[in-house]
Amino acid sequence: MFKNRIKAIKIGFLLVCILPTISQALDKDDLLKYLLKSSYPEVKVIDKDEEKNKDIDVINNNEKKQDEETSNNKDSGNDEEEFVNVYVGEENKPQTEEEKEATTITESNYTNDLRITKDNPQILVYHSHSSETYSDSPDNDYHSSKDKEHSVMEVGSLLTNELSKRGWGVMHNTQYNDLDYNKSYVNSSKLVKSALSSNDSIKITIDLHRNGLTLENSEAKKKAHDKSTIEINGETVAKFLFVVGQRNENVDEIRKEAEELTALAEKKYPGLVEPVITKQYGRFNQYLAEDGLLIEIGNNATSTQEAKAACKYVAEVLDEYYKDKK
Repeated sequence: MFKNRIKAIKIGFLLVCILPTISQALDKDDLLKYLLKSSYPEVKVIDKDEEKNKDIDVINNNEKKQDEETSNNKDSGNDEEEFVNVYVGEENKPQTEEEKEATTITESNYTNDLRITKDNPQILVYHSHSSETYSDSPDNDYHSSKDKEHSVMEVGSLLTNELSKRGWGVMHNTQYNDLDYNKSYVNSSKLVKSALSSNDSIKITIDLHRNGLTLENSEAKKKAHDKSTIEINGETVAKFLFVVGQRNENVDEIRKEAEELTALAEKKYPGLVEPVITKQYGRFNQYLAEDGLLIEIGNNATSTQEAKAACKYVAEVLDEYYKDKK
């Protein structure tokens, strides 16, 4: 109690005598740090850079000491030995693991519908049918919606993150290409050509979609959902597939690549990937890049979360295939 009174007197002295002379020279974060360090020297104030650069050996030693001293601290009742980490400023607050993993269209760093994870990107992710949404979209409009949060663009954002974690530089474009549906591929081809001309490092293009099914009633929707999902490690995951446009000049190479990727995915995660679909009438911009892919993750009977759950597996398959191909 006596020590607490002394600290209160110190704080009062700082506020009355010293604060007016320094407050104009310090911003609010620096001022708070000053007050904390002056009044509570046992409190450690941590900056972001300091948190980042902690020495691993020190951490390990602290963990050992903690194991050795836990029982002693409990018995001694000595509160003077207890320390509290105080983070001053919102930017210095460490992220939780959940926050680090969360990457969404609204939370990520997109400028003019574009996000590039590092210089000289090797992969372009885009969406010819940008407005395709999943079953949990409140709009109940699975095509021509602007509900980004429940769309293929949201799934593309997570796929970008998963590929980046594996060392790939990724450009993700969230431009709407299908507001005039009949011009979807005309618009997206211009996007791809522009990206390739300004980034000759891009060798792989991924046009990310979700499949579109005719669902006449709730029973049909449930049946389609159950057929289009799989349980992996207790998680419901949307299946995915590759589409090949038969009108591409290099259709044999495109089909071979799609079949090899499908075989790899089936080997790693049986039942997660569906057979390759070929379309007689399309090219789907696949001829434009060295490796042009059209991937469909889930459909309008599966949820956004189920499609997002597939991203880590899709990224793993792509990463293994193209790193071996190099």
